[in-house]
Amino acid sequence: MIRVTCPDCGSTIGAKDELLGETRKCPKCGRSLLISPRASANVPASADPGITQPKTDSAADSAADGADLGTVKKVEAIDRLGRSNFYIILNKTSVVATWENDGRGWMLKTSAGMIPANRNLDQLPGQGNFQMVELKLSMSDKGKQLDGLQAYQLAQRYALTAIEKGDDNLCKRITGSCGLNKDQKHQVRKLVREQFMRHVWEDATNVFEFLASEDQHTTGVG
Repeated sequence: MIRVTCPDCGSTIGAKDELLGETRKCPKCGRSLLISPRASANVPASADPGITQPKTDSAADSAADGADLGTVKKVEAIDRLGRSNFYIILNKTSVVATWENDGRGWMLKTSAGMIPANRNLDQLPGQGNFQMVELKLSMSDKGKQLDGLQAYQLAQRYALTAIEKGDDNLCKRITGSCGLNKDQKHQVRKLVREQFMRHVWEDATNVFEFLASEDQHTTGVG
């Protein structure tokens, strides 16, 4: 049995092991959830009898569940954007916005190019299925190096508009880690090659192997 927590109503939900990687609706509030032992996410799906509400009459069981979920959140959550890292927001097929520590803040991708999000708040979507990818960078003798990647699921509502109150505020809209689909991986791979000099990413074989794979369940590498 896999247990996930609904980000809307807070219910702890049990799902059959064979549903791993699929999306089902919370039987209590109807919110869509990614069935994963590490996190819940918000993507459209149909209701399914394979997902059930576990018993809640045991205080001991509830306390144990809360402890496990607390541990997961500590591992997966980030309180603020890493100042040495690079961030990408994606929808299902394309890049929506990027961030790096250059003083410009979040930049929205438009047909006219990249524009500052904080000056174009009216163009921020209020809802949608978005993922945030963290490219983990460090400094070495060669200079800046790409070390790893982590993908996060953002809340379906008011995630991107959260940056109106500050760049780091988007971290509060993370609901857990998530996988990436083939199109998203292609977009990340393309952006890495366009954004950084070759010496930054040429040794990051683990990242490019991840981005070339068809695995949509692994949430990151490095």
